[in-house]
Amino acid sequence: MPKKILLITGWGVGTAPLMPLQQALQQVGHRVELVDIFDWFDPIQKQQMLSRVAEVDVVIGWSLGGQLALLLVDVYQQLTGQHKTLINLASNPCFVAQENWSCAMPETEFTQFFQAFQQHPQATLKRFYLNICRGDAQAKQHWLNLQNGANPPDHALLMQGLIMLRDLNLADKWLEFANSAYFIFAEQDAVIPCQILQKAPDIAVEAAHIVMLENLSHAFPVTHPELTAEQIGQWVTEASFA
Repeated sequence: MPKKILLITGWGVGTAPLMPLQQALQQVGHRVELVDIFDWFDPIQKQQMLSRVAEVDVVIGWSLGGQLALLLVDVYQQLTGQHKTLINLASNPCFVAQENWSCAMPETEFTQFFQAFQQHPQATLKRFYLNICRGDAQAKQHWLNLQNGANPPDHALLMQGLIMLRDLNLADKWLEFANSAYFIFAEQDAVIPCQILQKAPDIAVEAAHIVMLENLSHAFPVTHPELTAEQIGQWVTEASFA
């Protein structure tokens, strides 16, 4: 059955790179609204996005967008008692390593990236695009395509996005969505450690549905939209939710 889907992109790339995924989902009948990242700590933006969640069946997020999707689904459920299906694409619930979540970027590495973006935003974005394509056999071509196709938001929102990546720790939320969420990771992801799958049993999410895509990079929703749409489609049409 076709679903109404809210699709949230990741940090730094804008919405344009995910349009092929949006189109692939629409081609099989789903209605998909594609949006950029937003400032979760801004109450007006948060409320606007929660209003959008009310109109859809499924909330999908890539990378930082996955964290925002998790927050939206969680808060919407708390406010209304209504469940929305959550799908995360290459998203770490805690992007910077914390005491309760070590499968993440070391704090010193993130601080260096944060400072580099403050000082040289364009050059840092270019390196970031390369990093999220690393691991794919066609990484160089995907990197060039992403440079040409990205439409990142303004500098202020990018900075706020980095603050969210630094401060959001949603590891415990995995427990609450173990029976209904769908998590898709990439084996060769240079941004999200694949060891996150080894963490899953440690936080008792045995019921979580987790898929590892072989030989793909962090950018798989951009570089392989048809495969990603197929994975999403199988979940939203075949799964029964507890």
